[in-house]
This record gives sequence, structure tokens and C-alpha cells, in this order.
Amino acid sequence: MAHIVRFCETSKDKGRIMNRLSLNDVQAESYLTILTRQRMIMQNNGKYVITGTGESYLNSYDKLRKIRFHP
Repeated sequence: MAHIVRFCETSKDKGRIMNRLSLNDVQAESYLTILTRQRMIMQNNGKYVITGTGESYLNSYDKLRKIRFHP
């Protein structure tokens, strides 16, 4: 899901998210609903964009990946 949040650092519509991340409609709808409910992304004029919560999530995610893969 971090890939979706990161991809939405600039506004993206659902179709573009689906194409870029190879998701079908059901998968995309499920992930976007979860991420919206968790306030990591928000929908604005039919496009999805990262929120402050999403930015914090990505910062934490990147730190954990760095620790895990570069001890």
C-alpha cells in the first residue's frame, strides 16, 4: 500500500493508479477505500492525493526499510 501512497504524492485519478500499479477495479477500490479511511490519502475533484498522515507513514516506512535492509 505504500506504493499507492507514494504514487499519490501528486494528484492521480483511479484509472492512472490502476494502470501504474497493475490493479484491477476491485483491488484499486479496496485499497483506495482503506487508505482514505486511514487518512493517508484523500480524494479531491476525483483525484487522490497524499495527506500529512500519508507523508508521516511514508517517512516511517522508509526508516524501517532502511533499518531492515541496511543494518
